[in-house]
Amino acid sequence: MSAPHLPPLNQPLERAPHFTLAELIRSDIADTYDLDNTPSRASLENLGRLARLVLEPLRGRFGPIKVNSGFRSSEVKWYASLDRTSRHCRREAADVRPLSPEADCGQLALWAAFNLPCGQIILYTYARGWVHLDLAQPGVLSPRLYVSQGQGLVRVSADELAHLTA
Repeated sequence: MSAPHLPPLNQPLERAPHFTLAELIRSDIADTYDLDNTPSRASLENLGRLARLVLEPLRGRFGPIKVNSGFRSSEVKWYASLDRTSRHCRREAADVRPLSPEADCGQLALWAAFNLPCGQIILYTYARGWVHLDLAQPGVLSPRLYVSQGQGLVRVSADELAHLTA
């Protein structure tokens, strides 16, 4: 999986010392199907921005967090959901969950909505599921918030999310 044109996979990222490139490109799907999930050197800037602007602040607020899924190559994304336009493919999204027993995904999603430059936040189960977070695009004033409901997503306001997670 390691390519000579990439920085060392297990060294902390610049200005995101709690995360490594290995964490952001790790993929169970890639491992299972022997797929290449290595980003191009040019795409590392987006992964670095994601780690700096979203993941590090989450770590500072909630303690250790697990990155379930970060970068997905188009092949990996095809196996995951058939959606090749995902922000994961553009190196601008991560699915995370807090590791501290004092924090849950609902708290993380709500805090991210008010404090991070996210474009979309999707809460997948409240307590020990995960939260999808992606970087806001220029001109986006507030994040779009969704809660997973069965097979679909329901858009919610920050007030509704706060009520659901209380």
